[in-house]
Amino acid sequence: MLSVIVPAHNEASVLSHTLSSLCEQLAPEDELIVVCDTCQDISVDIARTFTCHVYDERLGSAAQTRNFGAQKATKDVLVFIDADTHCAKNYVAAIKHSMRGGTEYGCAPLKSESGHWLGEWIAKSINRFNYTHRTFGGNCFVSTHLFKQLAGFNEALMKGEDTDLGERLCKLKARYGWLAQSYIVHNERKFKVQGYIRYFSKLWLESVLWQVAPSVYQRVVGVKG
Repeated sequence: MLSVIVPAHNEASVLSHTLSSLCEQLAPEDELIVVCDTCQDISVDIARTFTCHVYDERLGSAAQTRNFGAQKATKDVLVFIDADTHCAKNYVAAIKHSMRGGTEYGCAPLKSESGHWLGEWIAKSINRFNYTHRTFGGNCFVSTHLFKQLAGFNEALMKGEDTDLGERLCKLKARYGWLAQSYIVHNERKFKVQGYIRYFSKLWLESVLWQVAPSVYQRVVGVKG
C-alpha cells in the first residue's frame, strides 16, 4: 500500500535510527525507497542494509530528490520522511487508517527532540501552522494519484517545496488528514546550530511571507535560476 521515500544527504549519523524505526512498521506489501543525493559519507551503504531500493544520485535539491523517489515508487500512497526523523511506533498504521477513511494527504504532529522549552515552542508553532493551513513540512503523505496530478514537488523552489505542495493540494480541495494520535520527532540540529530563537524568527518570517506575499516568499527562500 505504501511507498516510503527517504531523501538523504550525508545523513550517516542518523540514517540507521530513522530506517530501523520505519522497517519495524512496514508490511511486506509496502516498499522503502532511499534516495541518497550527492552523499560523500556512508549513507548509501547504511541504506542498503535496510532496503534494496537505494539510489545514489546527483540531484541537487530536496524537491528533485523527493520527486526522483516518487518516480521509482509503485504503491498507491507516497510517504515522505526526512532522513533525520524518528517516527512513532504507530505512524505507518495511522497513515493507513487515515487513507482508508478517505484522507488524500496529510501529516502528523511534530514533537520536540530535546524537550527544551524553545524546542517545544517551535514544534507547537509548526504544528499550528500546518494544521491551520492544511499543509505540511517534509514529513508527509499523499495519494500517488494526486501527487502525479500536481506534478509533484516544485523543482524551481530550493526551499519550501513541501509547504507549496500542501498548499496546492488544499486549493484542489483534497481531503486533509491530521494524525493527532501519532507523531514524528525531528532532529533539532538546525535549531542548535542557528540558535532556537534565531531559527524560530526566520521560520515565523517565512510563514508570514508565504501567507501575505507569495512572490516575495519565493524570492526569499530561493528559486532556481
